[in-house]
Amino acid sequence: MNNEVFNIVFAGLLLAAVIFLFVKISLRIRKHGGSMTTSMFAATYEFLDKDKREAVEEVVERKAKKKMDEEKSGEGK
Repeated sequence: MNNEVFNIVFAGLLLAAVIFLFVKISLRIRKHGGSMTTSMFAATYEFLDKDKREAVEEVVERKAKKKMDEEKSGEGK
């Protein structure tokens, strides 16, 4: 009985640590200028057909332009 409880508690703590690690990494990426959307597009780019690739490139370019405009005007973080 005690061994089963220990295993459940250990698995829960391990799961919580993994989730915490992923959250920390994602916040660090976003804090230092990375974008989760851009990262996701980059990771799945090879799976897209030509039309979808062009759409992804358009979205990424718009996000980059918007960020550059914010930095120039001083409205950014």
